[in-house]
Amino acid sequence: MTASGLEIRPFNSGDDLEPEFALRRRAFGAIPPSDRPRWQASVQASIDAGEILGAFDGDRLVASARYFRMQQWWHGRSMPMAGVAGVKVAPEERGRGVGRSIMTELLAEIERRGYPVSTLYPSTLPIYRSLGWEVAGGLYEAAMPARALAGSGCVIHRG
Repeated sequence: MTASGLEIRPFNSGDDLEPEFALRRRAFGAIPPSDRPRWQASVQASIDAGEILGAFDGDRLVASARYFRMQQWWHGRSMPMAGVAGVKVAPEERGRGVGRSIMTELLAEIERRGYPVSTLYPSTLPIYRSLGWEVAGGLYEAAMPARALAGSGCVIHRG
């Protein structure tokens, strides 16, 4: 598919993973060398499943996004859900509609695959809200010494 002058399509087995690796590094930071094999295996599994899209300007990868097959429970029944992850746009391409284009196509692919709901953890809200996602909760973390839980009825395992 062509959008914003780009070709947006699923990655295929002939695509070089190095541009995806470089884009990932530019968007989220370096991957420790010890984690690279796991990262490559994960990306390859997404390619094999047709669950990762790339936005190409000619031969240059300028954005990518993928989703994972998940399940969600609604009213006591399991239903399929797509977990969107790894949305990346090259810094020099931001603000030009590239992110919107790839996310629009990713949502269309998720719908074609029969997922009635999707989820993501956004780094920014405006684009995702404009595409139909809403904030459904937050991730909260509390840190306290284990001794503070003494007498609370909590069972602590130290392993």
